[in-house]
Order: sequence, then C-alpha cells, then structure tokens
Amino acid sequence: MASAPPAKRRSLKPPLRIECARGQGRPSHFLGYGSNLSETGVFIQSLALRAPGTRLRLVMHLTTHGGEPIATDAEVRWVRRYGGKRAPSAGMGLRFLGLRPADKTFLHELCSAPAVRTSAEITPPIRTDRRTPAG
Repeated sequence: MASAPPAKRRSLKPPLRIECARGQGRPSHFLGYGSNLSETGVFIQSLALRAPGTRLRLVMHLTTHGGEPIATDAEVRWVRRYGGKRAPSAGMGLRFLGLRPADKTFLHELCSAPAVRTSAEITPPIRTDRRTPAG
C-alpha cells in the first residue's frame, strides 16, 4: 500500500506565537513560537516541554488568516531538549487533532505557496568628489 506524500512545510519568519488554551473561561498562556508549520502539525520552540502523548488546545495567531486565530487540539509527538547554544532550538513537535476543514485548507495553501523573498534594492553610490592628481 502506497503511503501519502509528506506534508509540505513552511518555515516561519518571524516565528508564529502559539498559546495554550486553558478552558473554563481562563485566559490562554504563552506556550512558545511555532517555527515549522504544516497542515498536519507544528514545531514549537519552547523550554516548557510537555511529555510525548500530552494533548493540548493550541491557539495560533496568523496575521494572514483574517485576524481570527486557529484553535485546535494537538498531541505532543516528540521533544527536543536544550542542547547548548550551537544546538538546534529546544521544543516539541505537535500533530494537529480535529483541525477544522477551512483551517486545514488555509494551512495547506499557506505551506504550498512559494516563499516570497525580497531584498532591498541597493543603488551603487555615486561619487561626487573629484580627486585631483597629485603632483
């Protein structure tokens, strides 16, 4: 049986602020920054790691999503502990559970679109001083 192709991923610059919803009318609290996003999950840079198998209610604030945050349940699949300044960021990989179809479509389109990279236009300096020959 052929497996599905891997989900397209998007590295986020700047990283995406992700909160953990507490429920029962209590405010959400900051969980970490999402730095690698796909329609199936996200890597969250964080030192507040949860054990694999832990289920969380995520709130992701995407400015390109019309101002409404994406809220979904997710499960911690793996963790990466702090390994020093030169090591990759500490954090955890989460898989989305029960993502709304509209949100899944939005994430699919976001991750499938080519990254737009623009750089500042640099005009070469124009010399205005004229040097006189020495002599």
